[in-house]
Amino acid sequence: MADNIIFGGFPLDPADHLRGDDRWVFEKINHSDSRFLLYAQGCPLMDISDGLAPVFKSVVKVKAITGDDWGQTDWVFLGLDGDVATFAVAISGKYDLPADEKFIDLRSVALQISAGGFSTIPSLLGRGKMLLEWHGRRHFCSCCGHKTKGARGGYLRQCANEACAAEHFPRTDPVVIMLVTDGDRCLLGRGKGWPEGNYSTLAGFMEPGETIEEATRREVLEEVGVKVGNVTYIRSQPWPFPSSLMIGVRAEALTTEITLDTNELVDALWMDKEKLQNLFETGGDNSFRIPPKIAIARHLLEEWLQHG
Repeated sequence: MADNIIFGGFPLDPADHLRGDDRWVFEKINHSDSRFLLYAQGCPLMDISDGLAPVFKSVVKVKAITGDDWGQTDWVFLGLDGDVATFAVAISGKYDLPADEKFIDLRSVALQISAGGFSTIPSLLGRGKMLLEWHGRRHFCSCCGHKTKGARGGYLRQCANEACAAEHFPRTDPVVIMLVTDGDRCLLGRGKGWPEGNYSTLAGFMEPGETIEEATRREVLEEVGVKVGNVTYIRSQPWPFPSSLMIGVRAEALTTEITLDTNELVDALWMDKEKLQNLFETGGDNSFRIPPKIAIARHLLEEWLQHG
């Protein structure tokens, strides 16, 4: 069942039970029906002829593009649509694009596509981006320094040094993002470097050994000096910038006085639910811009306004 949050709702069968079979993967990567998504510096190749849509290439066209570099090209198996396999491929160097194709930053793609409602395209493109960027950073073993090679359809890199043979798996960084409430008020902040009027819920990376609840309480206390008690999980969102999992929660405030950490934020405020509801209905103004649809903060705020 699709989860209607941008970068969620992955549309393919990951086929984990098959991607460990090297012969099966080899057959799929060379099959004429297989589809390939191309990325350049993390940007997916998009068809701009009629709106915005991913460009799918055949293996013949991909090998023509990569040429002699095909054997050194990072790629990953994304999943199956029926019997048809989809791969993501990172290309480097110059590539002459047709007039109706363009490499576009994924954040821009997601913003444009989400304007028309929920779509699974950002999830598909986001997973390819996250995995390929991880491959690009893991060509050498962090244990012994030798080269690594991809395995399990791109979900593993193994050290080529037989004496080491360390296995390296894709990394995901967990982030807590929390809507702190005090009755009919919620706590919002504006980060350093954000445009005037851009406010959002508070967020921060989890630290090793922390529970979600502990990370939430620590981050809120550090950023605004507010103590929180009960923490309730709401929903999560993959976030491919570069590779995080946003864990959305609601947190109940125990104190309300704000002491700002100016290294993190330039402003924080309590906003009444009625005022926030009016801003959502009117589309916001220069003093408060509603978080975009691609942000889980938007979902946390909407859920609070609708269900309390």
